Amino acid sequence: MKYGYYPGCSLEGISVEYNHSMRSLFTALEVTIEDLPDWICCGTLAAPSISRLLGIATPLWNVAKAKQEGFEQLVAPCSACVYHFKNAENQVNTNSKLMSEVEAVLETSLTGLPRTVHPLEILVNDGFEERIKSGIKQDLSDLKVVSYYGCHISRPADVMQFDDPEDPQSMDLVLSWVGVQTLDWSRKVDCCGAHFSLIKPDIVVDLCTEIIESALEAGADAIVVACPMCHANLDTRQGEIAQKLGRSIDIPILYFSQVLGYALGIEPKTLGMKKHIVDPLPLMLEKCQPWGNGSPVLQEVSA
Repeated sequence: MKYGYYPGCSLEGISVEYNHSMRSLFTALEVTIEDLPDWICCGTLAAPSISRLLGIATPLWNVAKAKQEGFEQLVAPCSACVYHFKNAENQVNTNSKLMSEVEAVLETSLTGLPRTVHPLEILVNDGFEERIKSGIKQDLSDLKVVSYYGCHISRPADVMQFDDPEDPQSMDLVLSWVGVQTLDWSRKVDCCGAHFSLIKPDIVVDLCTEIIESALEAGADAIVVACPMCHANLDTRQGEIAQKLGRSIDIPILYFSQVLGYALGIEPKTLGMKKHIVDPLPLMLEKCQPWGNGSPVLQEVSA
């Protein structure tokens, strides 16, 4: 499989640790990725706010470029980017007039485009369970987390076509492969506030407060995410949340790629763990032990 890699804007900016950990994880799993050359922004909310045509053409420029490069799948770690790619393709595939208009703008055919996927789709659908289990170097069986999926990994279901839109399980599944205890909770697909962080931060604080309180009530040591916006909101707003609640809040927000990478023995510095506002490394050092301590959980995982 020839995977194209689309980092997007966030992974080369505020979420560089997600980029580093994702690339390191793929390397550890012997997955070859090639950066999409000359990629541009997916358009996010800005392009469609100007015009529908621009909002569709902008993400599809990248997918059309991936087709020209011969990629069979285009991997985008940002769930919002994946949504914009998949939604744009769905829009043109169900509207021949729009398809023609976008093809005219891009000056290329949009037939036979490669699939755009989130890395979780690769891990779950392309058979990486045994490869991950066989590479475990750290015992994570004492680590209790909640998986926070946010809005876009599985929704809207007719566009994303991955996982259960109301009760997704993919992140819980891949974390269980390395022995992590994933807890059931009620906020896994609630919105973090997303781009309201810039224009209505009070809304983001309120929504993130509910998410973090729910995670703590479930008994989680950390919240694991798969979206740079979700990570930014949950990680950076904890001071405001603590002020609102009148008590200290200090729960690490980790990318799933960091947790998997740590389990596979990748150095914390390489995984970008020092880039977080709430430092996750003390928790990882407290909860995790080197492989080979005879843990029954890990014996079961690796069986």
